[in-house]
Amino acid sequence: MLDDGHVPPFHRRVYAEARQIPPGCIATYGELAEALHEPGSARAVGQALGANPFAPLVPCHRVLAAAGRPGGFSAPGGLATKLALLSCEQAQFGGQPGLFEGRG
Repeated sequence: MLDDGHVPPFHRRVYAEARQIPPGCIATYGELAEALHEPGSARAVGQALGANPFAPLVPCHRVLAAAGRPGGFSAPGGLATKLALLSCEQAQFGGQPGLFEGRG
């Protein structure tokens, strides 16, 4: 259980939903917004994940922007760290190879 009493209620909901994404799987900010019954709040989901004080327990690296774009990542190393974590998990995107497989 996370000691999340110091984070805003919306952020708590986002973090709980993100924790449901299994290793090797991804979701988009928009999909999390829909799962929270907050359509149109993809940007707010991204802001909540950007403020995530519980990484990697709340796996914000598994959440991408629309159309498979990586989106941002506020942890040390930025986007390179996000992509490395996803690569370690062998994340697949719509049946496509993992991020670093088969790329030239």
